[in-house]
Amino acid sequence: MEEKKLTSLVFGNVVIESTLMGAFVRIYSPDMRSYSMNTDRNITLKAPLDDLRGEIPPGHLDALCELIFHDVEEELDTHYPGGVARARQELREWLGNSEH
Repeated sequence: MEEKKLTSLVFGNVVIESTLMGAFVRIYSPDMRSYSMNTDRNITLKAPLDDLRGEIPPGHLDALCELIFHDVEEELDTHYPGGVARARQELREWLGNSEH
């Protein structure tokens, strides 16, 4: 048997949720009872977040964080303290940290 950790990262009501097959950006309603995945680019990562952590070359982290939050910038600026800039910085630090 293998145990698999499926981390989700929460940035206010914008959540990056891991599944066995990848990770998806979802925008939850204010009560967190429903969500939308309808973004212009429908960003999907092909691996769970934990599999990516510490594996992305430092030179690609900024571009990846920019891309992941591109379609939800307004939502983050409205509902997340520090807005999209803080969310990108936190995601970059989390993904770049190989020590769990």
